Amino acid sequence: MKKIGIIGATGYTGEELLKTLARHDAVEVDFVTSEQQSDTPLVEVFPHLPMYQHLSFCQVKESVTRDVDLVFTCLHAGESVKWAAQFLERDIKVIDLGSDFRFKSVQDYSDWYHMPHSHPELLPNSAYGLTEWYREEIRAAQVVGNPGCYPTCVLLPLLPFIQGKLLCSAPVIVDAKSGVSGAGKKASEVTHYVSVNENLSPYKVGREHRHVGEMEKEIRTFGGEQKIVFVPHLTPLTRGMLSTTYVQLIEERSKSDLLDVLQNSYKNEPFVRVLSNGLPTMKMAQNSNYCFIGLEKIADSNSVILFSAIDNLGKGASTQAVQNMNVMLGFKETQALL
Repeated sequence: MKKIGIIGATGYTGEELLKTLARHDAVEVDFVTSEQQSDTPLVEVFPHLPMYQHLSFCQVKESVTRDVDLVFTCLHAGESVKWAAQFLERDIKVIDLGSDFRFKSVQDYSDWYHMPHSHPELLPNSAYGLTEWYREEIRAAQVVGNPGCYPTCVLLPLLPFIQGKLLCSAPVIVDAKSGVSGAGKKASEVTHYVSVNENLSPYKVGREHRHVGEMEKEIRTFGGEQKIVFVPHLTPLTRGMLSTTYVQLIEERSKSDLLDVLQNSYKNEPFVRVLSNGLPTMKMAQNSNYCFIGLEKIADSNSVILFSAIDNLGKGASTQAVQNMNVMLGFKETQALL
């Protein structure tokens, strides 16, 4: 039985981790941290998780000496790495659901997060946690940067075409919709019920969103040079994500040929479903670790529209993190996820 810790366990991603790990018969949660809920029994905060009645929240500083096999960090940019470094010094594996290990380049990190990285020496040996594309790197890694929700949703349909050098250099235009939980638990003017209900709001349009850098970094990694034009939207939904991505082919191809590209890339992947007929919807992926992908070829043109749906708290965060944990600890990759 492997022992697991969760730092920042009271947020949406922490709660989702707890629910998912409760189904895993090869791990046990050893500690959970919360600065605000320190010493509070977990079941008082999450009464729907009675299987954790033996746990109480502790402060992060109280957890760094615990003897565990792997720690999930669920903190804001610049916060996770401070604690991750202390666990890594003790050869304890770390999966960061924040953003501190999504870039290997210190310059990229500082460009997009507008702060220096406090432990740049850790970045070269980190692995990017898009499991379907970095499985072997994840298996060998001590620290994994779990991808952002938007990059996960956009990159899974896009990378097969980047890797195959099928797209011209025109910008990739992404229109994406996310449930409100993607904004985190702390309320703001934008995420209050009266602001979100019966509304649809674009935000951080163009190249303002930090996830643009993450997506473009992966495009470069797989041999592309395309820039991203990104239009995210906040929807009046709790969870779910749908991305519509517009790309231009170098030369015209049939829809059947394009579907073959996707199907060949993901034919052995348990959590990626390529739809030959119909298009993805948010509801298909809710409360799961699946990504559903479809496409449409625009007649008499080189234009293609890629569609993808995930659960922003699932494949976009916590269940993908558990998928990566399974790979890192040598478990069956689908354990607790099907």
